[in-house]
Amino acid sequence: MKNVKYLNAFVCSLLALSFSVSISQENRYLKTEPLVEKLKDSVKPWDNSKTVVKVPLIAWGADMQTILANGNGRTTQQGSIFQTKGLNLELYREDVFEDQVRAYLEGETPFLRGTLGMINMAAEVVNRSPLTKLNVIYQLSWSAGGDALVVKDNIRKPTDLKGKTVAVQAYGPHVDYLTTVLSSVGLKPSDITIKWVPDLFDVGEGSYSPAMALQSDNAVDAAMVIIPDALALTSGGNVGTGAEQSVSGAKILLSTKTADRIISDVYAVRQDFVDNNPGYIEKFVAGLLEGEQDLRKLSQEKNDSWKSLVKASAGILLDDDNAVEDMGA
Repeated sequence: MKNVKYLNAFVCSLLALSFSVSISQENRYLKTEPLVEKLKDSVKPWDNSKTVVKVPLIAWGADMQTILANGNGRTTQQGSIFQTKGLNLELYREDVFEDQVRAYLEGETPFLRGTLGMINMAAEVVNRSPLTKLNVIYQLSWSAGGDALVVKDNIRKPTDLKGKTVAVQAYGPHVDYLTTVLSSVGLKPSDITIKWVPDLFDVGEGSYSPAMALQSDNAVDAAMVIIPDALALTSGGNVGTGAEQSVSGAKILLSTKTADRIISDVYAVRQDFVDNNPGYIEKFVAGLLEGEQDLRKLSQEKNDSWKSLVKASAGILLDDDNAVEDMGA
């Protein structure tokens, strides 16, 4: 509990810093504030007449177990794990956590999907109402290599972050990772400049991610990114050559491959859904557990079923079913 309180305080201090971060000329950077200040939306009760329940995903390898349990489809497929348990779900990716929380408050989905740090950031706003009170129900995984801090050649060790500028997705999965990196070397939020961006990765026209900031903004020295972006920025995990999507001199300074107990991926559910649907959450969690077991087996066998899952996951999580190498990274 002490660690959770420390993380919350540290995250709040990071967000407070954003008030002093200037908006770029392209208006690509955000001024963030605590979600409780941003989300004034009125809470709507869960509509129990809904026959299809929407479940958010984020661009994260662990979400493959949810996709597998759903039969490799956005909608629950006949014969899938979830279907055999009597569930009817619609999976959708939402990496903008502010929008995910808003959908949760407005009753579009009863679930929140994020890292424990993201859930902590949402706790104050969603716990204002007994209807939307948080219940963390399942841990999908610990990140074990899927996330990284990529730096330019002016940074050789974590202490060199002092005085530098770091691009991070606002309210995203890397806020708690960044807090851990800073505190582990005795740095404070005020020792760095944070540039908050709206997107986790390049989702098309108009998007702006940490990787894109590192590529396009000379003032950005480092970026917290998912591993496909880390590999692209560093020419395959080496040192960026400047060719294609890489940044000259860029390298992976740290990743969760060597710090695999920092980012915890979880599902949370709102209280009125739990109250009005007895047994539903138990079925959902049981389906995820079976999906995890099958995922482990398929990832070892690398058979046609694995290839089908990776292709489906790339389409759902990365908007490109041909991005199988990134999905399998």
